Amino acid sequence: MNTLIKIFCALIFFVFNGFAQTQGSIKNIQEKYNTTTKLLEQELLTETALESDCNNNGQTEAFLSFYNNNNTLAYIQHNYNEGHSNYTYHYYIDNNKLIFYFFEYASWAWDFVTTPKEQGFTNEIWTYEEYRIYLNEETPIKCLYKIYTGKSIDQPHEGEDTLSETIKNKEVDCDENNITQILKKYRHLLSIQKDTTQNICDINIE
Repeated sequence: MNTLIKIFCALIFFVFNGFAQTQGSIKNIQEKYNTTTKLLEQELLTETALESDCNNNGQTEAFLSFYNNNNTLAYIQHNYNEGHSNYTYHYYIDNNKLIFYFFEYASWAWDFVTTPKEQGFTNEIWTYEEYRIYLNEETPIKCLYKIYTGKSIDQPHEGEDTLSETIKNKEVDCDENNITQILKKYRHLLSIQKDTTQNICDINIE
C-alpha cells in the first residue's frame, strides 16, 4: 500500500510541477510579448517593409514587415488582403525562436436581409477568427481560439479590436500538423528577410 501511495504522490508531483513550469513559460512569453508590443507602439523598432499589388488592380495585396531591436529580429507581420477577406499573421521572436504566434482572419459580406430599405445604404456583417499559440523551444504549450461576428450598424464607431476584447478565448488542442505548417512558413519568412527580391504574393496563407 505504501508503494502505491508513493507512486501516486510522485505522479501528482510531476503533474503539478509540469503545470507550474508551463504557467511560468506562458508568463515569460507574455512579458516578452508586452515588451515587443510597447516597442512597436513607440516606433522604436527598425522596420524593413515589403508590399505588392499582387494582381495589379488593388483587389489582392500582400504586405510583409520585419522589425528588429538592435539588429535582432523581434517581430514579423504578414498581411494578405483578397477581396472581402483579410489575413494577418503575427510572429513574436526571442533568441531567434518563435515564442508566440497570433493569426487573425476577417471577412465581410453585405447584410441585405436586415438592412432597412429606407436606410439608403447596406450594412456589413463581419466574421472574425483569432488563433493564438504559445511556444517553448518552438513546441506549443498552449493554444487559444475564438470566432465571432459583428455588424457595422451595431458598432458604427468601434473597431474589431474593441469587439474582440468582449469575446473570451477558448483553449483548444494544439494541432500538430498546423504547428508544423506554421513553423515551416516562419522559416520561409526568415529566408525572405535575407533575400527581399522574393515574391511575397506567393507566400502560403493557409
